Amino acid sequence: MKLQDLIVSLNEDLSREYSHWHFYIQASALVQGLHRKELAEFLRKEAEGEMEHVQEFAQLLVSLGARPTTTVAPFVDDLYSPVKILEEAIRMETEVVAFYSQRMDDCDTITEPDEVITAKYIHAFVEQQLLDSRKDADEMKQMLKGL
Repeated sequence: MKLQDLIVSLNEDLSREYSHWHFYIQASALVQGLHRKELAEFLRKEAEGEMEHVQEFAQLLVSLGARPTTTVAPFVDDLYSPVKILEEAIRMETEVVAFYSQRMDDCDTITEPDEVITAKYIHAFVEQQLLDSRKDADEMKQMLKGL
């Protein structure tokens, strides 16, 4: 893989981070039910975390000489049930964990001597994103057990 191909994939990841931010904002407004206030607050905090991811990806892309996308990947925007919202959030976070795992593998295929160090940096960056998303998914799985 070439570094330029990896940059294209990172921009796709940024697009998904935008969609997660939108999803959490929308879900925090639409959620209904007995624990609506608590879940809405949790979802707003998740949105804040997603906005941090958006900023981190954008800064990474700029540092790589790329223009960050502003495209938002499609997302589900009509959920009201706490269970359905959490299930969708888990699905989204689990999906990006798989993408980030692939991105880490992609980094390991870069062999151009002047790109290897950059690839190792990207690997470490994406690994942190993977850990954050996995932690979020695991937390929401625990929340679902009580609903």
